[in-house]
Amino acid sequence: MVSSDHIGPNETGRIRATVKTDGKKGRILKTVQVETNDPVRPLVVLKLRANVIDAFHEKPLQPDAIFRSPCRKCHLDRGRDQMGAALFRADCIMCHMRGKSAPSISSLKKLSRERLKEAIEEGVPDSMMPGFSWRVGGPLTEAQIRSLLKYIKGR
Repeated sequence: MVSSDHIGPNETGRIRATVKTDGKKGRILKTVQVETNDPVRPLVVLKLRANVIDAFHEKPLQPDAIFRSPCRKCHLDRGRDQMGAALFRADCIMCHMRGKSAPSISSLKKLSRERLKEAIEEGVPDSMMPGFSWRVGGPLTEAQIRSLLKYIKGR
């Protein structure tokens, strides 16, 4: 948003820009294009650089915190009523993508079916992985857990 639609020579104005940082962290670069009536520079590109600090993940939390706001928005709500691959992509991949903060899907595939089921249902002690089974306070039904097992082991 600009402070005025007309700025004369040697006058100043303000440009206000908002950058949405949801899901981003670390260094980011955004650009703003400003069209002018200057015949020499009809288009000016402003570069905005920022270092986004991830306020949600910078401090240790209890594993089951992902079942509450604000964490559930990313870690739970997108996968509601989903099954198999869709459920994994919606709620699991952000931690399990290429072993980012949890074992990768290729590592999960190597686990026995029983061990994988136990980890999904009851969680993994001394890790950020809570139990996702509705029986231990998580959001997943037995059918959803079976669909995840089939997706992971069937890859």
